[in-house]
Amino acid sequence: MAEHPHGVWIWNLSKIRTDYLDKLVERQVKRVYLKVFDGRRNGVLNPTFWDWQCSSTIIQDFKSRGIQVYGWGYHYGTSDVDEQVAKVKQAINCGLDGYVVDLEKEVENHSTHPDVEKLLQKLRSLVVQGTFGYSSFGNPTIHPDVPWKILDKHCDLAFPQIYFEKWTKKRTPEEVKDCFDAHKQFGLTKLILPIWGSEDETFTTYHLKLATVEELQDYLNNAPGSSIWRVPENGERAEAWNLKYSGFELPILERILRNGIAGDDVKALQKALNARGFNAGTVEGDFGDKTEVAVRAFQTKAGISADGEVGEETWAALGGEFEDRPNDDDDSDDNSLAQLVKYGDLSASDKTNIENGFYFPPAYGNRFSNSAISSSPKRWQGEPGQRARYLQDADMPIVANSNNRSAEQIRKVIDYFNVADNSNKRYAREPGETYCNIFARDVMLCLRAPLTHWVGTSEQGANEMHDWLSKSANDWGKVTADEASQAASQGIPALACWKNSSGIGHIAVVRPEKGEPNKPRIAQAGGKNFKNGLVTDGFGTRSVSYFIYKG
Repeated sequence: MAEHPHGVWIWNLSKIRTDYLDKLVERQVKRVYLKVFDGRRNGVLNPTFWDWQCSSTIIQDFKSRGIQVYGWGYHYGTSDVDEQVAKVKQAINCGLDGYVVDLEKEVENHSTHPDVEKLLQKLRSLVVQGTFGYSSFGNPTIHPDVPWKILDKHCDLAFPQIYFEKWTKKRTPEEVKDCFDAHKQFGLTKLILPIWGSEDETFTTYHLKLATVEELQDYLNNAPGSSIWRVPENGERAEAWNLKYSGFELPILERILRNGIAGDDVKALQKALNARGFNAGTVEGDFGDKTEVAVRAFQTKAGISADGEVGEETWAALGGEFEDRPNDDDDSDDNSLAQLVKYGDLSASDKTNIENGFYFPPAYGNRFSNSAISSSPKRWQGEPGQRARYLQDADMPIVANSNNRSAEQIRKVIDYFNVADNSNKRYAREPGETYCNIFARDVMLCLRAPLTHWVGTSEQGANEMHDWLSKSANDWGKVTADEASQAASQGIPALACWKNSSGIGHIAVVRPEKGEPNKPRIAQAGGKNFKNGLVTDGFGTRSVSYFIYKG
């Protein structure tokens, strides 16, 4: 949304401080919304171009300071459409970057709607695509008679007036979010660039408390393209001149955010989602189910894989930067390249150690010279036969012991193996070949949960793994779907497995996030590779067995 910087609205240019250009630059304003038209003058209908504050010289003065100028005008839904269009055209010819029609209580009368549509149709041809907006009440459900669908049809941008400082009951982020939700409920589709109010009359006329700098700055920071109504006139109290309009950022994200995580970075995420109209719930810093639903909705709209997790791509789409931290749980050696060991190369004692838990024979291993092995995200290369070999990278997130297992550790391990990336050759599907068993084995190795892989010279597939997991002597126990999900949420390794009596079976890792009743969330390699989906995404309607590790 970089093409829509934060801005501030100006009503009467002659009544604000004379050094307004210097002040706008000081506050790092990149766009102003300047009044250039009104359908009335001196109390009577008379479409008027405000040439006293909109001229080529005035507009150029703003632009010479690096400030875009969108014009705005108040329209009444009247039938003098051609006169209105002619006056707006004069303003546009002064060099405006865009135009916003302001339509409010007058157009709640349905008889005005045909004229509103005629006006918008004619203005549409005058305004550059992507820069034609409308402004009206903040919550459409409270003003349902405004011609919302007509406005949404012809305009590119929506500027809802969310003047929370004038709300008499509540002025919470949840109430602000309700305004965004209302646009969705009405089926409105255009990009929302909210306007936050800071106006002297809030106190002098309505006897309400003015919004604070902190409140306003917070909403600006977390809503790209939002703006402030308005620059105060001389002698008025308001905060527009005390805000910073650019140069601020979301905090640098140093970890992947997902369900079950808490912290200040989650608070920033929730604020950003709520400000954009994605209901993340109360901003308390706990990433719960409501926040996950909001993340998925945002990802879908942004064209990002909707996995419900916030990593580099999602954070960047929200306007932030991502910096991956070194893995503090790493207790492996300093090898920077992967070591791959084929089971058949091992001694009998090494084979026994491998099957009994996590073990890497230090005397073995062909080292790849391919630097992609130590890349982030992981994208192992090599021939398909190398998939069956064990590997260890220096940054592999291996748990120190069973006491170190946690839901977060399970997530780290799944993230590390980068299963959803088709350029990661370790799990990439080939004709007639999938690698669900390799992925499950890799994850379990890092979690120090033994899972059979080789018996003699035979590699074990999902069917053989199912039989092995069913034997209590191997420290795995069979449980229900919901029990497996609950166990994973507590950091206990859990697997979903289907035995195919007439072919190849399937196995997947149960994720710690809450799924749906009898439908845990899983990560898998297989017919399709993904790191976060429902069990039905990988197994369909097949009868799945669930196992948890008891060691």
